[in-house]
Amino acid sequence: MASSGDNSVLSDAEWLVMRARGYAKTDPWAAKAWLITARTLFPGSFLIQFESYQIEKAAKNIKDAASHLEDMLKNFQNEASLWNEVQSILGALQKETADSQSSFLTEIFAAIPTHVQCQMLLSVADKIGDVLERCRLLLLAMKKFPNLVVEHGLKLIEMLSIEESRARLSVVNCYRKLFVCDILPLVLQKNRPMTIPTIQLFIWLQRAVEFYISFITQPNTMDTPLSPDMMSPTKALSKKIINIPGLLERESQILDPWGNLFRLLQLVGTHAGWEMEPDVFTKSRDYQWQYLLSLYNRYKTGGITDEKRKQILYTCTILFLQCLYSYVSHVDADNFAGVFSSTGLTAPVVLLEGFRSDNDDTSSQPQVKRLRQDRSQPNIQPSASIHNSSNIIQNFLTAFKCFELLHSSDELRREFITLCQNWQMETWSWMGHFQTDMFLYQGLHQKAVAQIQNFILASKEKMKTRMSLQLSCCFYCLGNFSKACEVVMDTIEFLEMPSEIEEVKDNVVVSGQGRQLLLLQCLDNEILPYCIQLLITCIKEKAFSSLSNDMLLGHLLILLQYDWPKQDELFNDIIKKIRTQGSFTYNLFFHYVYCIDILEEFALLDTQEGGRVNLDIMSVSTKAISQQRTVTRGLNKGVKEDFRATLEKQVQNLGEPIPNVIHRFLKDERDLIIKNL
Repeated sequence: MASSGDNSVLSDAEWLVMRARGYAKTDPWAAKAWLITARTLFPGSFLIQFESYQIEKAAKNIKDAASHLEDMLKNFQNEASLWNEVQSILGALQKETADSQSSFLTEIFAAIPTHVQCQMLLSVADKIGDVLERCRLLLLAMKKFPNLVVEHGLKLIEMLSIEESRARLSVVNCYRKLFVCDILPLVLQKNRPMTIPTIQLFIWLQRAVEFYISFITQPNTMDTPLSPDMMSPTKALSKKIINIPGLLERESQILDPWGNLFRLLQLVGTHAGWEMEPDVFTKSRDYQWQYLLSLYNRYKTGGITDEKRKQILYTCTILFLQCLYSYVSHVDADNFAGVFSSTGLTAPVVLLEGFRSDNDDTSSQPQVKRLRQDRSQPNIQPSASIHNSSNIIQNFLTAFKCFELLHSSDELRREFITLCQNWQMETWSWMGHFQTDMFLYQGLHQKAVAQIQNFILASKEKMKTRMSLQLSCCFYCLGNFSKACEVVMDTIEFLEMPSEIEEVKDNVVVSGQGRQLLLLQCLDNEILPYCIQLLITCIKEKAFSSLSNDMLLGHLLILLQYDWPKQDELFNDIIKKIRTQGSFTYNLFFHYVYCIDILEEFALLDTQEGGRVNLDIMSVSTKAISQQRTVTRGLNKGVKEDFRATLEKQVQNLGEPIPNVIHRFLKDERDLIIKNL
């Protein structure tokens, strides 16, 4: 057969295959007949079997193609062409988007008996040298055949750990991702036949926490591609795709990292013999905290064993980290919001000390002294512009309580510090934001100052504004008024002044018993009122002290024009003090005071009815003017006429917006203000 013409070089089997191929497109049945004959004559020929498979595959005969593939896997396990085909089929199973060819190959695989499928996966995995490819196939095999987890799961974890260690990559890498997110849950779910040392479980859990935290807190980068649903110009940039080098796009995506971590904690707890409520992490923050606290108290009453302490340690730490992240993503929104948090805010939130209303003060002590003595946990009053403020506050408070619990005993504190060192928590800049707010919440203002000064120089503009506000607030609480005013005036210099004073929805002067903190957004229209109030409060503390200072009273008059007449009570106190003194000298008065009510009150002070107060508030001192005039029976008559004329002119010249007046005052008289404090 094979000896005639150009076919003399072909073997008999090859000649039969050639004849079958000649009919493949024109007469498929004839082609099959030739191959049936060929298989009968040469049952041990891989070439004929493989051609039969190819013809059935081309004809889309899934069942027959699968049958031929099964036969070849039994009888021809060393053929390279066969394993190339098997790899194509397994590659189709792992494709992110299946085309018609991939779908067809997947159907062929599905038509093969399950034990053959398993053999295919394991055999190909064994032949692959690339660790990632082998891991993918073994993972696919373990998902389809759970009984393989016992045999291959721990080996795969060890293989990935060795490869990660060898590669010396950052925490967010392909090997750690497959280990933490894909392999480890499978291994821990197959819990009955496997005996895993408890210490090994905790090492795995630590590596998982480190990975998820590093993954979640990756800062946004301009080269990170937008996810498909974010391509629309109407969408906010609130979700981005994160690609991990070495992985396919779908392998890089972790849709619910916190949920995954909590589920992993539950699995570890099951192996470690912990008592855990299954759905506790789906409930409210308050419920989670109460559950954790009751667990701690119950264990404490019965004696905390090492096993129980580990449960408290890891449960409390992971809850702390989630609350911490949820809170800080609103503090440093540019770094975190947009990956796994959509804050809905346009600026960072900032925690600041509130200013107590004088009407609420039941003590004659200065406000700053009362603040130092009051170490009770304060209330937090949020700005109306922060729509999800209750969640933000709840996350902060829960994180704070968890942090305190983790420091409630020497053993817990020591183990928590060890975890922090293992994770290099000192490199997490966002941890510093929480510590600052925690110190401020506790009233530890000196510690807060030290913390802020460590970070402020390297901060971005928005965060620098936030830190400056907190720094000035802390200096005020420490009684360092000149430093507080210096920092806050530097902050105001970079704020955009409104053309007119907007209606202030949030009052920075708070009421109620005990300390009150404010939660504001770092928006110009929110922090400007706070800055002005801080200046007023600092200057007031000095101005009404035992040493009289007209310069400070004058500064107060200028600042009180902002959001007038909200502080009319303080204005009345100033007028009362001036009347008591019988004189008042402030030659900057007509440079910056334009409020009609204030001008009218000072016009009254100059009259018999107002107390005939000796006012020296002209731009040029009235003492200097009087020395230049002839002293007659109507002493200083010309001076008083000048005063009246200047008052009338000032009322008519009210054209410059008050915020601009105050901004000009703070800029031009900055050194004078600080000097008088």
